[in-house]
Amino acid sequence: MSRNQLTPKQQRMLKKRKKKRTKMVLLIIELLIVLVAVVGLALYLMPNSKSYVTKVFMKCPAGQKILRNIYKDDYEDNVMDKTVDVEKIDKVDLGDGYTNIAFFGIDPRDGEFESQTHTDSIIIISINNKTYDINMISLYRDTLLRVVDADGDISYEKANSAFFKNGVEGALSMINNNLDLDITEYALVNFKGLATVIDALGGIDATISEEERELINGYLVETREITGMDSPDVTESGFVHLNGLQSTAYCRIRYTEFVCEDGTILRDDYGRTARQRYVLNKILIHAKNAGLSEILKCADEVIKKNNINGEKILATNMTWDRIEDLLTVALDCNLKGTVGFPFDNHTPERGEPYYGYVVPCGLSQNVVRLHEYMFGTVNYQPSPMVQRINDFLIDETGVEEPETTTPQDQTDHGLNNGSGTNN
Repeated sequence: MSRNQLTPKQQRMLKKRKKKRTKMVLLIIELLIVLVAVVGLALYLMPNSKSYVTKVFMKCPAGQKILRNIYKDDYEDNVMDKTVDVEKIDKVDLGDGYTNIAFFGIDPRDGEFESQTHTDSIIIISINNKTYDINMISLYRDTLLRVVDADGDISYEKANSAFFKNGVEGALSMINNNLDLDITEYALVNFKGLATVIDALGGIDATISEEERELINGYLVETREITGMDSPDVTESGFVHLNGLQSTAYCRIRYTEFVCEDGTILRDDYGRTARQRYVLNKILIHAKNAGLSEILKCADEVIKKNNINGEKILATNMTWDRIEDLLTVALDCNLKGTVGFPFDNHTPERGEPYYGYVVPCGLSQNVVRLHEYMFGTVNYQPSPMVQRINDFLIDETGVEEPETTTPQDQTDHGLNNGSGTNN
């Protein structure tokens, strides 16, 4: 029936209904505008509002589905390492209370990535699955430990040689055999990869000494050449903003002391590992406080720039679904502490046997303390494997367990330079 066929009364009723519908639509629009304004104002006034919005998006099924549709295929093609055979990784059963992941930083000079290079940094990330507390443990790269190569031959060498001899599987087995751990997941990054991630997050803020500033600029010369990336020198000391390449150069410093918040001074590789954990802490804090756009920008940068023309900057054996889970954990996590391992150690002087190595002062004792630090385990009983390694190291080096502990980097001293370990 056309409008002309309606009676005058029906036409008035139709007009009234349309007017009412128009008013309802306008009212809904007005309410939406008010709602958006109120939410926007609330988020503006709310502390960590960007983090809140990011958490909501990352944790809701719709948000996860969007991310999966955008990134999963490229991630699996360009980043994910599908060659690691978990069954070939030696490990102990620690139960389900913690998630332990190995982070390897490599120092390639000729484009090596998956083998034939040494791990410049070895950091264990341990996550409490209930509280989301995180501990970071640096395994000193020069630590004298048991290493098994691809042919199954056993030797006692620096920890950083395990990756050179048998790739990821060998490096993870080395950690697990010597420390009684259960790590099967890893992330591997080179200088360019670390710089790319930090740049994607907008850089980090740090407090550096004048001597550190000069050393950063010195390391930048070679780091530019290795990565093919460019960066200006750092022109000021004190509280400064560092871009990705400057931060990477900062991680390489070992020729000056690192002063912790409690006044403890760390030198040489002990100081360098403290700087590396400090930078990872900064990345974690920045990621927690970043808005959704920065998180997605970081994902874009890393995934799309990885494996371009065969040049890899990052690899991991974790699936995209696993990465999504860990991203939501990262948004709620709390960095509980950072330490170096072994806690008690001896560094032989020039001319002494094993000069250049870090010799554990009783590997078993150090592993007991490690498990108490990481998992709260009291009176942990090291495995027969760890005890055999412990006995061999004492017989070989003559370095025994001390009567009293004198750790180089035993506890979370509160990394200086404005790190804020519990932010």
